[in-house]
Amino acid sequence: MHDLNELIKNTNQNIPEKWNQARRLEFIDFRLGNEGKFNRKDLVEFFNISTPQASLDIAKYQSLVASLQPKRENLVYDRHKKVYLRTDDYAPVFPNVCSPDYYLNDLLALANGKLPESRNFFGYVPNVAAGTFVPPARNVKPNILYYILDAIKNQRAIHINYISMSSMKNKDYLLAPHALAYDGFRWHVRAYSYDHHEFRDFVLSRIVKASVPEIPAPRDRYPAKDGNGFIEAATTCYDDKQWFELVDLILKANPELPPAQRRAIEYDYGMENGQVIYTCKRALLFYAIRWLRLTKEDKALPNSMRQVVLDNEDEVFRRLNGGN
Repeated sequence: MHDLNELIKNTNQNIPEKWNQARRLEFIDFRLGNEGKFNRKDLVEFFNISTPQASLDIAKYQSLVASLQPKRENLVYDRHKKVYLRTDDYAPVFPNVCSPDYYLNDLLALANGKLPESRNFFGYVPNVAAGTFVPPARNVKPNILYYILDAIKNQRAIHINYISMSSMKNKDYLLAPHALAYDGFRWHVRAYSYDHHEFRDFVLSRIVKASVPEIPAPRDRYPAKDGNGFIEAATTCYDDKQWFELVDLILKANPELPPAQRRAIEYDYGMENGQVIYTCKRALLFYAIRWLRLTKEDKALPNSMRQVVLDNEDEVFRRLNGGN
């Protein structure tokens, strides 16, 4: 049996050079922007490459910088310290990888032990702590996720056994899944439910069992509520109108707060002219307003706990409740 490290090394050698160098250039940009310096040794040790190859990568990075507008240096070599230093005119070559959001998200993942080693570009790591409750890993069984993904990819129906919040017994459902959704706390599968005759969300970690998806997801046919005939419903992702329909949440600082607090909130949210627009799928609208503390129940909270409010509240709640 091959040694695991040797196997990984051999696998990495088969990765196209273009992709390898792209990652190394991102690494240079990340270290420069967020840590202010790097050297050849950093590249050699992280990517397990030779010193000449590291020199070629640095030269490639410098050539990319020279081709960009506006003109800047980005890095300068300090011969005494034998490191490349960030210059005052630095601007990232790869803005997505070097953005504050990317850095902070990776920093949080690192602090929680969830950042893959292959993505860990950190050298210096500041002290960091999370002031939020991090729940234990959700109990999503691997085979259940695999079957759900198979069903989505191949447009097949799947039987699941689901823990009910309204009953002491688990319930069996037949679904036609078409997407996954994250509500800020949990993952859901978005699916047509043949038992409810509509598209719904099902929490992944509450699925106890799932069948192998073997048959193409059929159309649904069920008796009309008035007893006159039957209703036929399509079950594909394209028939989930709420999934494709977008709703704008026009947010503004809570007018009940003092002016100084409103100004701070406007700056924090990047509001222009006192507003910022957050667009979400209508299917996820309930989660969005709950996450932002914009529900009807949240109005009973003290103003200090409600930083933002909806400037188009009537429209948002009308569409949340099924209106146009």
